[in-house]
Amino acid sequence: MLASNRITLTVVMIFTGVFSLLSVVMFLQANADIQKEARAAFEQAKVLADSEIPYETLQLLLQNNRDVVLLNTPSPAFESSQISPLLDFNASLPPLEITHRQSGKSFWIAANTDAELSEISATVIQVLGIFFIALVVTLLSLRYAVNSRLKPLAKLCEGLNSMTTGKYQFNGDATDIAEIQTLIDHYNSLTSNLQAKENQVVSLRKRVAAIQEQERQSLARELHDNLGQLITGITVQTYMLSQQRAHPEYVAKACEQIQQQCREVHQGMKEVTSQLYPVFLTRLGLIRSIQQATQTWQDIHNVNVNWQDECHPFEAHPERDTQVYRIVQEALNNIAKHAHANQVDISLTTDTHQLQILIRDNGKGFSPDTAPGGLGLESMQERATLANGTLTIHSSDTGTHISLSVPVTFNKELNHAYIAR
Repeated sequence: MLASNRITLTVVMIFTGVFSLLSVVMFLQANADIQKEARAAFEQAKVLADSEIPYETLQLLLQNNRDVVLLNTPSPAFESSQISPLLDFNASLPPLEITHRQSGKSFWIAANTDAELSEISATVIQVLGIFFIALVVTLLSLRYAVNSRLKPLAKLCEGLNSMTTGKYQFNGDATDIAEIQTLIDHYNSLTSNLQAKENQVVSLRKRVAAIQEQERQSLARELHDNLGQLITGITVQTYMLSQQRAHPEYVAKACEQIQQQCREVHQGMKEVTSQLYPVFLTRLGLIRSIQQATQTWQDIHNVNVNWQDECHPFEAHPERDTQVYRIVQEALNNIAKHAHANQVDISLTTDTHQLQILIRDNGKGFSPDTAPGGLGLESMQERATLANGTLTIHSSDTGTHISLSVPVTFNKELNHAYIAR
């Protein structure tokens, strides 16, 4: 139901209730007035009956009195027909017998309700007319006021609908209604944040596409320059073998060279595969895979790594373990590229149902407020979220501290087919 319709219904119900209550009060007051005036008329009739006025004059006076009616007898027909269905005052004020003292004649009088009820009915009709006019004016005023005041909400609804199409703009006017203005302010803040996030996503997509292209180029160079040359060398060696069959010493030397080149091809394939996907996670588990990657990184970059492992065996989870491995890998790559550190401390511990990984270096650090938003840090945060974990990074001029916490499930019996270590 629209707000204006709901307000209209509420106002109509209030007006109807007030008018009904006022009508009841007016009729109750009429009942009290009729009884009061009838009692006064009865007392006046008694006084006149005891006075010296003639019988005809007494009846004439009572006939002209608007508060009483003359009866020949107080018949049951009168009691059932003259009593008002709304006001049963005759139960406390029954017909009264009047005896004229001089003539000795008697007659009956009863309270007359017609005059008072006519006045009350006319008043009720007048009040009803006033109420109706006031109701119409009030409803028209409220509808105009509500519709004009709710225009910002209508525009706000249009803005919310436009959000589904990717438009985050709101052209609504400010309002002096605090609640509506609060909604508008929250909407503007929401759209600003969404627009900023969308711009950030677009930028990240472009950077991811660029990095993917760089990775493809790097992979192509790796295959062409290293593995391709090795395979070309093997091809040349096998061709020379076919040409030098008569020289056993040359054949033996060529075989050794081919074997060495095959080992180099195998090692190169392992490195390329490791860059594409750490398949050894399934075979070695998360902890040993991280330790192996750290050892390889230490040998390549000639950085002293202090390794501490105090982890209890826990069940492996391929998706989580891949994200954690990539986070550690990205952290080491950032240290090699930007930190210029010569000492790295890595500790892995388990506590209750959490795996804690701490990586510290003594490099130059960076300022989160001034450092450009690198894709590496954002990728690490995103991977931590995918692993249902938390990642915190603190950096200063004395080094960087990275803390990663992810949930794990411990395998107490150590008989799981696939455990982390």
